[in-house]
Amino acid sequence: MLFSLLLALCFYTNSNAVTKVACIGASITYGAMVENREQNSFPAQLQRYLGSSYAVENYGVSGCTLLRNGDSPYYKTNEYQKALKRNPDIVVIDLGGNDSKLINRSRLNEYEQDYHAMIKSFKDLPSHPRIILLLPVVSFVADTAGIWDPVIVKQIIPKIMNVANENKVEVLDMHVLLIDKPELMPDKIHPNAEASRIMAKRIFRKIKFNK
Repeated sequence: MLFSLLLALCFYTNSNAVTKVACIGASITYGAMVENREQNSFPAQLQRYLGSSYAVENYGVSGCTLLRNGDSPYYKTNEYQKALKRNPDIVVIDLGGNDSKLINRSRLNEYEQDYHAMIKSFKDLPSHPRIILLLPVVSFVADTAGIWDPVIVKQIIPKIMNVANENKVEVLDMHVLLIDKPELMPDKIHPNAEASRIMAKRIFRKIKFNK
């Protein structure tokens, strides 16, 4: 009788387990420039798409780089440590836009090794999470010293593709998603609430249906 009760309890617990999703990134993940970001950032909207069987956490920190020697490294943030301690089941990483700034370009030869290190830090967790790398969102900025789209396209994206292939993790092209929708990026860098919804829906399809 006791064994049956324990078995039933285990089945109930497993069947009601919540899948933990950690969204790693900079200002776009955080929801900078998004009105009511707590409800309209792409992680918040992803939560609504996925429903109550998932718990999506936003670990975005504005201005951060993937580069460990960048001007504002993500790996030095408290949010990074919180994400690791969360022991997530799925990790969505959106880092690379800030690495394209002029101040960081001289370090881009370190980008791949730093990305390998970040992926390993999550792969080594007890949860052995599914990892999805996002290609950076398009930038419409005209200032060549800022988040410069030609650098994203010619340098950052190829490096992310190399890292994804070598680590056998998934990659999702977010760059093409808003490339014909500059009106949804009022400051030419950050998606608004509608653009964040488009991002969230695309990530939802990847997570739920792997397409």
